[in-house]
Amino acid sequence: MYPPLKSGSLLSGGHIPVGEQKALVLLDKSGQKVIYKTFRAGEAMPTHNAPVDVFVTVLAGRLIITQEDQPTEVTAGDYVILSAGAPHSLSCLEEARILIFR
Repeated sequence: MYPPLKSGSLLSGGHIPVGEQKALVLLDKSGQKVIYKTFRAGEAMPTHNAPVDVFVTVLAGRLIITQEDQPTEVTAGDYVILSAGAPHSLSCLEEARILIFR
């Protein structure tokens, strides 16, 4: 009747690598996604934007998320909400794991 239960660990790091950064789409339903990403210290995401509001929460590590040239340092337990269309980038200060809801 229902699809099988999906489960996994976000702490063990067992997921598919995508280039230097690793990403795993945990849920993709009606255009909304939950994405798990890991970064090594020194990795970065260049400036980009999203057509919808984006909620990012930091599970571990330390990053700088910049929106419209305004940097914000975030660490485990912090979150940011990026407005739809706002240019933003990410720079990883130490190994990090994040969840992205968009």
